[in-house]
This record gives sequence, C-alpha cells and structure tokens, in this order.
Amino acid sequence: MFDSYCLGVDVSSWQATVHWEKLYTAGVRFAIIKAAQGSYRQDPLCPTHLRGAQAAGMLCGVYHWMDPACAVEKQINNLAARLKGLDYTFLALDVEQYWSDWDEWQQGKITKRYTGKQISDCARACAEQMRQSFGKPVLIYTRASFVKEYAPQMTDWLAEWPLWMAHYPYRPGKLHLTWEQLKRDYVPSIPAPSLPGGCKDWRFWQFSGDKFILPGEQSALDLNFYQGSLQDLQTWLGQPVTARELSWQEKLAALWQAHPECWREVEHA
Repeated sequence: MFDSYCLGVDVSSWQATVHWEKLYTAGVRFAIIKAAQGSYRQDPLCPTHLRGAQAAGMLCGVYHWMDPACAVEKQINNLAARLKGLDYTFLALDVEQYWSDWDEWQQGKITKRYTGKQISDCARACAEQMRQSFGKPVLIYTRASFVKEYAPQMTDWLAEWPLWMAHYPYRPGKLHLTWEQLKRDYVPSIPAPSLPGGCKDWRFWQFSGDKFILPGEQSALDLNFYQGSLQDLQTWLGQPVTARELSWQEKLAALWQAHPECWREVEHA
C-alpha cells in the first residue's frame, strides 16, 4: 500500500511543531491543514503549517470543521478570512460533529445531539458554498459509521462528492515508530476504508488516527493515502505533473541496463 498510494498527513494547531523536511524525506507528498472551525475559530497555525509543507515540496489542502449550529454563510466567511492571502490547492469539509454541547463532549457523556437532517443540510450547503466561493476541488471528510448512525440523510447526496474517509484498522494506543517499522509492520490490514451507503469510491483515506508518533515529531500525525500516485493526485488537482519516483528495484534494474558490463563482471567474479 505504501508503494501503491501517495502518502500524506493532516495537521492542526494540536501539532505545534512539524518537521516537514523529514516528512518529505520519508515519502510524504501532501498535507491537509486545518484552517477554521464553525463561525467562531480560525486555526492559528494554518499559515505556518502551509508555508512549511509547501517549502518542503508538498501539495497542500486545507480543511474546515463544520459546526451544524452555525449559519452556513458565517462559516464560509470565517473560512475565507482565515485563507485570505494563503496558497493552497484544494479544500475539505470535516463532517463529524453530532453533539451540541461541548462540555458534554469533553466529559464523554453526550446526550444533546443535532438531528441527522440538520447535519446533512448544513454539510451539503457548506460544501456547495465552498466550491462556489473558492473555485477549487472540495472533499467531504467523514466516517461511514458517522453517516449511518448520526446523519443517514447524507446518503442522498454524498456520492456526488469526492470523499476523504476516516477508517482506522488498528488497536487503540499510541506507538513510537520509525518509518521503516511503519511501512514494514503496520500496513493497513484492510484494502480500503468502509464507505457510506450509496458511495462507490474514495479519494483520500485517513488510515492511522491519532496513533503513530514518528521520528522527529512530538505528537501523533494523522496519516493518509491518496488513492493513486503522486502524479494522479497532481493531475486531479490540475497541477504540473512531475516525473514518477523510481523504487530502488527499478533504479537497480535501470543501472544494470545502462551498464551491462558491470553485470558481466559480477557473473565472472
């Protein structure tokens, strides 16, 4: 999977420092960065994370946390204010809030919930307004289990949008790992994330959750796959397409092909 899909991360102000150059060296090629939440919060580290990821050579998107209680227009205005003057290539709408009381959420005892229709209507309107206002590709981030349990009305329209699905096939608990250990021992045990009813495909997959702490990082990073190569992602975003990076096996084969005399020397050694 790590060889088949383009690898990325998503971050917010919960990740106070991110070593973007190290991530790029490890194979990370895109980043999705939190920009705003509802009508009331702008992520303070969004500009810093964007500049760092872009300087390292990554494709960058931004995401907005949707609060079903906030008017759509006010949410989009808040997002636009945060993104003013910033450079990014796509957006995502984070649809995962079903609770209406943040104190209950913090205590882990949620009793007050938004209706599925309110969540669905707000999400659809926000996504459409984001696409119209910013003129860039817009993803819907959610979980199949969320849609089924809290907002089944979303299945009426969700298949029309590119999806960024959350699905974590790992046991709870954080792990400190090297990149070699991650790619060798923690390949996802499932071939793809679960999809909401009526949806046939996914474009991004957040597969790690808040689990893996990788070299140089102080906190866990959410790891993601794009379903395709870096070149596929660049094409989808309308960006210049770079030459595909060769695997070490391909590099070795190319070396032998370019210098057959080396192979003959090995055979006769």
